[in-house]
Amino acid sequence: MIRIATDNPTWGHRRVQGELVKLGHPIAASTVWQSPHDAGIDPAARRTGPTWKQFLTAQARGMVAVDIVQWARSCSVASTR
Repeated sequence: MIRIATDNPTWGHRRVQGELVKLGHPIAASTVWQSPHDAGIDPAARRTGPTWKQFLTAQARGMVAVDIVQWARSCSVASTR
């Protein structure tokens, strides 16, 4: 487990745990987090993308904009009938 973590420094503990399970070694994600931590291996770096909250906010704004356009179209079609 320590070797997988050091050979793949961008992998988080969940990814390491998943790979170990694929290899037939059922192990808890918390164990995979604790062992490298105890060995002094730092956790994987954070991703550089937006936070989950920022992503969801942007998606919500896009959906509202589409809804407004659709509503405006339906109003203009209804008024011509």
